[in-house]
Amino acid sequence: MSRRRIWVGADGAPIDESDARRMAEAFEADDAALDDAEITLTRRVGRPSLTASGGPSPQVTFRLSPSMRNRAERLAHSRGTTVSALARQALEELVNRAS
Repeated sequence: MSRRRIWVGADGAPIDESDARRMAEAFEADDAALDDAEITLTRRVGRPSLTASGGPSPQVTFRLSPSMRNRAERLAHSRGTTVSALARQALEELVNRAS
Protein backbone atom coordinates (compact mmCIF):
# COMPACT_ATOMS: atom_id res chain seq x y z
CA MET A 1 0.00 0.00 0.00
CA SER A 2 1.45 3.36 -0.96
CA ARG A 3 1.02 6.36 1.25
CA ARG A 4 -0.06 9.71 -0.07
CA ARG A 5 2.57 12.40 0.46
CA ILE A 6 1.33 15.74 1.77
CA TRP A 7 3.50 18.77 1.09
CA VAL A 8 3.28 21.80 3.38
CA GLY A 9 4.46 25.38 3.08
CA ALA A 10 6.62 27.28 5.58
CA ASP A 11 3.45 28.16 7.52
CA GLY A 12 2.61 24.48 7.90
CA ALA A 13 -0.45 24.70 5.66
CA PRO A 14 -0.83 21.89 3.12
CA ILE A 15 0.07 22.71 -0.49
CA ASP A 16 -2.62 21.35 -2.78
CA GLU A 17 -2.63 20.79 -6.54
CA SER A 18 -3.89 24.31 -7.29
CA ASP A 19 -1.14 25.85 -5.10
CA ALA A 20 1.52 23.77 -6.85
CA ARG A 21 0.14 24.67 -10.27
CA ARG A 22 0.10 28.39 -9.37
CA MET A 23 3.71 28.24 -8.12
CA ALA A 24 4.83 26.37 -11.25
CA GLU A 25 3.09 28.89 -13.54
CA ALA A 26 4.65 31.82 -11.65
CA PHE A 27 8.08 30.24 -11.96
CA GLU A 28 7.67 29.48 -15.66
CA ALA A 29 6.48 33.04 -16.34
CA ASP A 30 9.39 34.55 -14.43
CA ASP A 31 12.15 32.26 -13.22
CA ALA A 32 13.10 34.91 -10.65
CA ALA A 33 9.61 34.69 -9.10
CA LEU A 34 10.86 32.35 -6.41
CA ASP A 35 14.14 34.15 -5.68
CA ASP A 36 12.81 35.57 -2.42
CA ALA A 37 10.82 32.45 -1.54
CA GLU A 38 11.93 30.11 1.16
CA ILE A 39 11.06 26.47 0.66
CA THR A 40 11.46 24.18 3.61
CA LEU A 41 11.00 20.46 3.16
CA THR A 42 10.80 18.39 6.30
CA ARG A 43 11.18 14.67 6.30
CA ARG A 44 8.96 12.85 8.74
CA VAL A 45 9.67 9.20 9.23
CA GLY A 46 7.09 6.93 10.79
CA ARG A 47 4.27 7.83 13.12
CA PRO A 48 4.36 10.78 15.49
CA SER A 49 5.59 9.92 18.96
CA LEU A 50 2.98 8.59 21.37
CA THR A 51 4.93 9.86 24.39
CA ALA A 52 4.37 13.21 26.10
CA SER A 53 8.06 14.12 25.70
CA GLY A 54 8.06 13.43 21.96
CA GLY A 55 10.72 10.76 22.38
CA PRO A 56 10.61 7.32 20.82
CA SER A 57 7.40 5.42 21.55
CA PRO A 58 7.65 1.98 23.17
CA GLN A 59 7.35 -0.84 20.66
CA VAL A 60 5.87 -4.34 20.78
CA THR A 61 6.89 -6.95 18.24
CA PHE A 62 5.18 -10.30 17.68
CA ARG A 63 5.05 -13.05 15.10
CA LEU A 64 2.11 -14.15 12.94
CA SER A 65 1.47 -17.08 10.66
CA PRO A 66 1.71 -16.19 6.97
CA SER A 67 -2.04 -16.72 6.54
CA MET A 68 -2.87 -14.38 9.45
CA ARG A 69 -0.47 -11.77 8.07
CA ASN A 70 -2.14 -11.99 4.64
CA ARG A 71 -5.61 -11.67 6.20
CA ALA A 72 -4.46 -8.69 8.27
CA GLU A 73 -2.95 -7.01 5.19
CA ARG A 74 -6.19 -7.47 3.23
CA LEU A 75 -8.25 -6.08 6.11
CA ALA A 76 -5.89 -3.13 6.59
CA HIS A 77 -5.97 -2.39 2.86
CA SER A 78 -9.78 -2.50 2.78
CA ARG A 79 -9.88 -0.03 5.70
CA GLY A 80 -7.21 2.25 4.25
CA THR A 81 -4.82 1.68 7.15
CA THR A 82 -1.80 -0.43 8.07
CA VAL A 83 -1.35 -3.76 9.80
CA SER A 84 0.43 -1.92 12.62
CA ALA A 85 -2.57 0.37 13.11
CA LEU A 86 -4.90 -2.65 13.20
CA ALA A 87 -2.70 -4.39 15.78
CA ARG A 88 -2.47 -1.23 17.90
CA GLN A 89 -6.25 -0.80 17.84
CA ALA A 90 -6.94 -4.47 18.63
CA LEU A 91 -4.50 -4.53 21.56
CA GLU A 92 -5.85 -1.25 22.92
CA GLU A 93 -9.44 -2.57 22.78
CA LEU A 94 -8.47 -5.84 24.49
CA VAL A 95 -6.56 -4.11 27.27
CA ASN A 96 -9.34 -1.55 27.81
CA ARG A 97 -11.97 -4.32 28.12
CA ALA A 98 -9.83 -6.22 30.61
CA SER A 99 -9.27 -3.16 32.80
